[in-house]
Formats: sequence, C-alpha cells, structure tokens
Amino acid sequence: MMIEDDYRIVFSCLLGLEEIMLFHVTTQHSWETCRGRLREGLAPNSQPPSEMSRWVEGNDDVKVLCAWEYQSSHRCYALVEAAEYDSVVQLFNPRVRLMWVGDVDILPVNDMISRRKDSGDWGN
Repeated sequence: MMIEDDYRIVFSCLLGLEEIMLFHVTTQHSWETCRGRLREGLAPNSQPPSEMSRWVEGNDDVKVLCAWEYQSSHRCYALVEAAEYDSVVQLFNPRVRLMWVGDVDILPVNDMISRRKDSGDWGN
C-alpha cells in the first residue's frame, strides 16, 4: 500500500467544532489480480462480490463524498472526509478490504472553493 508519508501537513476546513480533512484516494490493480474477474475462482470463505465495494458506504469515521471507477483500467477514485488520516487508511486497509491487491494512494487535499469563499475573494 502506497500512502503519503507526511500527512500532518494537511489543509483542513472547520465544520462546526470538528476539524475535517479531505483526502483524494486512488486505487489501482491489474486485470491479472482483479477480484471481480477472479471471483468465480476465489475460495469459498473469501469476501462475496457485494462486499468488494462496500467501502463506498464509508463508516463511522470516514464519509465517502464521491467515488468513481474506471473499470477498463481497474482503477477507482474517491474523495473522502475524515477527522483522522488513520481512519482513511483503515477503510482502505488491504487486510480488511480484500479487493485491494494493488496500490492505494491517499493524498490530503483542500477545498479551494471553500477557501476562496471563506477568504472573501469569491465573485471579486
């Protein structure tokens, strides 16, 4: 799993009293290791196909704002928000989500539209 090392330098926004950070997530695997393609040959105790995309529902710690897949390239993209970087890592943890058999990049990002509006520069 490939993850940005310096996650402490994160531009965040303040929603209520809780600090929320935004992350752009990219996952990539190959057709040779694609769990969807190989699901018929998976062991009986492996994750059912419906569980392979359960991550898009998020969890108590991570809200998935949007998610896309580019099926022919075996790549997924998502924008998620969380108070902790580690919560995002756990959502995409390959030991938990067996779908991840390739790289997972988690990048902290900031909301440029909100930042511009908050600074009073929107529309000027």
